[in-house]
Amino acid sequence: MEQRQLEVILRTSRGKEAARRIRREGKIPAVLYGRKIQTFHLAVKPEELKQILTSGARENTLIGLKVSGPGSNKVGSPVVMLKDLQVHPLDRSYLHADFYAVAMDEKIEVDIPVRLVGKAEGVKVGGIQQQAMREIKVRCLPSEIPEFLEVDVSALQIGDSIHVRDLAPPEKFEIVTDKNITLASVVPPISEAKYEELVATPEAARELAQPERIGEKKEEPEAAEPGKEGKEPREAKEAKAGKEPREAKEGKEGKEAKEKEPKK
Repeated sequence: MEQRQLEVILRTSRGKEAARRIRREGKIPAVLYGRKIQTFHLAVKPEELKQILTSGARENTLIGLKVSGPGSNKVGSPVVMLKDLQVHPLDRSYLHADFYAVAMDEKIEVDIPVRLVGKAEGVKVGGIQQQAMREIKVRCLPSEIPEFLEVDVSALQIGDSIHVRDLAPPEKFEIVTDKNITLASVVPPISEAKYEELVATPEAARELAQPERIGEKKEEPEAAEPGKEGKEPREAKEAKAGKEPREAKEGKEGKEAKEKEPKK
């Protein structure tokens, strides 16, 4: 991977007030650390850092620091990678950067992008291609970090998948990601009616993981068998028919009979 150069200034002042002063000068505070070096505090021009990050592999870009300022000889000319970057939530301007010094003779673990190439056979007949993983973790020397990993999906039929274990063993780096993880697959298409349902109801979007096959018949609820229909309670039937419940009727008749008895 190509190494980029970045000019930084070693600073001795720390704290919030020092950070505000650095930003007023058009720079941002940064910190440099690593396994074999002590921690140093730096000042960086954000536009120069942005130019490097937008033209390379971002976090995986190797950056050679040119350090100036009093005591810069203690820092030397380390090769670093961007470890963390704080960005303003509104205007997306850079606020703070962390640089990690790497040893060029020691392997490190990094995440690299996965690019799918080719048109799957299953897609040609209506299948839907899905990419389950967009990054994969590898271990290699800093100078041999790949910019991306290409995965050919042209042979995939509907129902096929490519897992990490299916990749050809690379020569310059080792794949660290779990070998059983799926990278890409081709799933059956969904009907137009099913698509409209997914668009209309967000809850149904979960069913995308199990797409409906075109022409597949849905199971219909079983019809109730004759003679096995649920029976309504007697009181409910009598109320529906406009009749008084039996208990109320019997009580009423008894009361009327009592009133008709001759008084003694």
